[in-house]
Amino acid sequence: MMENQPSNPVDPGSVPEGSDSHSESPHVPHLHKKEKQGHFDGFTPRREAAHHTPHHFASPHSEPAPQHFVAPDPAAAAPAAPKRSFGTEGGKPAAPKQPSQLVRSVVPVNPIRRPIDRDFEWMRFIFLAAVMVPLCIWGSLPSWESMVYEWYHSDDYSHGFLVIPATIFFLYVRRDSYPGTSYKLDWVGLLPLFLYAVFRIFAGRLYMDPLDAAAIFFWVLSIVWFFYGWRVFLWALPSLCFLVFMFQLPWRIDVLMRNHLQLFAAQSASVLLTLVGETAVPIKNTIRLSTMELGVAEACSGLRFLMSVFAIAFATVLLMRRPWWQNILIVVIAAPLALFVNAMRIAITGYLLVHFYDMVAARAREGQSVSSIADTYAGYVAIALALGLFALFVWYLGKVFKQVEI
Repeated sequence: MMENQPSNPVDPGSVPEGSDSHSESPHVPHLHKKEKQGHFDGFTPRREAAHHTPHHFASPHSEPAPQHFVAPDPAAAAPAAPKRSFGTEGGKPAAPKQPSQLVRSVVPVNPIRRPIDRDFEWMRFIFLAAVMVPLCIWGSLPSWESMVYEWYHSDDYSHGFLVIPATIFFLYVRRDSYPGTSYKLDWVGLLPLFLYAVFRIFAGRLYMDPLDAAAIFFWVLSIVWFFYGWRVFLWALPSLCFLVFMFQLPWRIDVLMRNHLQLFAAQSASVLLTLVGETAVPIKNTIRLSTMELGVAEACSGLRFLMSVFAIAFATVLLMRRPWWQNILIVVIAAPLALFVNAMRIAITGYLLVHFYDMVAARAREGQSVSSIADTYAGYVAIALALGLFALFVWYLGKVFKQVEI
């Protein structure tokens, strides 16, 4: 048995090639490289081993040094994350922003909206159209008959046929802001039915058909609130308020407004005729011109113009969706605009009768008066003037007050 010959001494500064030992000499740099710090994305970088295996010197007589795995100390503090200063990203200076990125537009935050179940919405709509609408008509059948009669025979309420289709159109236009489908019935929505009952009781005792017709409005509000919930009710309320234009005013209020509007129209038209050099003296609701007298009848009081311009202003508010204070100005300007245009119509009628009587009389048919023909032509001019002035006011309001995003 041969003895092991003593080997040559090993140079401490060298490491045997092919050794399985993970030891290192004191003169050899550490073989483990630190991780390169890159962008810090919010994750804690991996910790380096808190302890390293001790250095060993390899010799031919020594066995390979066992590998020692030391678990990292959990109590040891993690290396601090690189500090991020303003204008830097991941420790590197941020790229200069483009001019388009310097000003950020404020994105409006929409309220939480429920998903829309189209099948359920159609089923509910068909149920209301097939059951609740006929029930509403049957419950207030005399009021519906009276309203349709006024729409057909009265020029002041002839727009009533367009109110219900216009309301449905306004709801359709605002469908992008629909709050979503609610499957529960809101029992609080039955409260407007109490007002519906009160209106009908007082209308029956006071014999006021317009008050009985106005109760239909509360019926509609209650149905929408009960079946759709309060969110949809608040969303649909501005459009549903347009339904008030299909109801006629109570008889006493109607007569009182016509009398005051007749006097105001006669005096205002006299002033306008005087401004253009005509002789015009107002005597109650009659204007004495140089060659004739022009009477301001009830149909010329301006109530028709007032209702029409108010309806146009309300429709403009629903469709354009401007700030609330602009909506108030648009509705408020409707009254003076309607009164001015009506006075202008009467003044144009008087001017035509004084200077173009023969031309207007030549266009009159059998059974028509010359004054009615002149009033018809003046009415066309007044309608165009009212629409033009109203559109000019809305345009000017949008130009003076612009909405700027910051």
